[in-house]
Amino acid sequence: MKSEDIVLGILSETSASGYEIKQKFSTIFANFYNASFGSVYPILHVLEKQEKITVELIFQEGKPNKKVYSITERGRKAFKQYLYSNIEQEKIKWDFMVRLFYADALSIADQQILVKKEIKTREIEISKLEQLKKEQWENKMDKFQIFSFELGIKQKRLLIDELKEFLGILGN
Repeated sequence: MKSEDIVLGILSETSASGYEIKQKFSTIFANFYNASFGSVYPILHVLEKQEKITVELIFQEGKPNKKVYSITERGRKAFKQYLYSNIEQEKIKWDFMVRLFYADALSIADQQILVKKEIKTREIEISKLEQLKKEQWENKMDKFQIFSFELGIKQKRLLIDELKEFLGILGN
């Protein structure tokens, strides 16, 4: 799976600006894919060069002009090919877990701070995702998107519950 595949997936649903695509990476896809803001525009450039997407310049009065990207038939075929390709093995890079693994080198107070920060981070993520779902996605998601979204939230809640339980162990 590459970021290009996800961008094609986003554009297969609706045309979007680079900013709107990045918002999806940092919100709904944050449960299972990480892409930096700086990577979106180079991806769009490559996909346009490959004729998998087109770009339309929208003139806006009082604001910078806006580029809106749309998927082409070639892009739809490439995305469909991705959907039928072999599923790659999951790749995990989780800085918190590495730090937690070696947290015995920290003071008890710092161990507790580490865990509490992760709990707070996950609570904020859940809150943002639930708000966005309510405001923007609720009636636009199909059953597979809802399942993916809800599974990501459940994983975050499970982690919070486990970390809170672990905090009790650290307190003793």
